[in-house]
Amino acid sequence: MANKLIIVEIDNSTGDLTVDLDGYEGKGCGAVQEAFAATLGKSTHSVNKPEYNKVPKKNVCITK
Repeated sequence: MANKLIIVEIDNSTGDLTVDLDGYEGKGCGAVQEAFAATLGKSTHSVNKPEYNKVPKKNVCITK
């Protein structure tokens, strides 16, 4: 499993928050983003990184 990192930056002059989700792929990123918005307030701007469009890898067991 890949490491996941959440970086929160606070602008001291405006109080604006920037949240960067590193190591998340696909809908998992959106779920974490929604959790932050529910806790911290409405998001005013959102940019999806290329990883957002990736399908997360799953462990698959194939038996014959």
